[in-house]
Amino acid sequence: MPIPSSPELADLILRTARRLRSAHADALEGLPVNPHQAHALRAIARLEPARPSQIAGRLRVARGSATEVIDTLVAGDWVARTPDPSDGRATLLTLTDEGRALLDQVTLARNQGAELILGGLPDDERSALAATLSLVAPRLDSVHESPPPR
Repeated sequence: MPIPSSPELADLILRTARRLRSAHADALEGLPVNPHQAHALRAIARLEPARPSQIAGRLRVARGSATEVIDTLVAGDWVARTPDPSDGRATLLTLTDEGRALLDQVTLARNQGAELILGGLPDDERSALAATLSLVAPRLDSVHESPPPR
């Protein structure tokens, strides 16, 4: 196999990412959240207590768009808003008990989607892929933490 160019590698990575996103969305069928809301739920769990602006940054969306997603999670009783004790103008987001139970279901669905796409890889190829992607991931992390679009 010839050595692929960077654009060819990028295309392979993007196609794989699309397949993973599709498998994750399919696995979420029957749960009361869509993939975007599931992503927000996971982000809140990682950062809690989280400010809405942090969630907007993690979702890479404008704050208003994040507020819509957060409002849905609050309305579903999966996320609670509380005043930030250090800043009276700000709110903090935490998962409710119902939100933690939903997060467990979302995690299971996400794992099933990943297994569907990646589960058939032999161990040596899985290790090679992980090693290669881990070389690129730190660069992506710095991009991922950039401010959300306005």
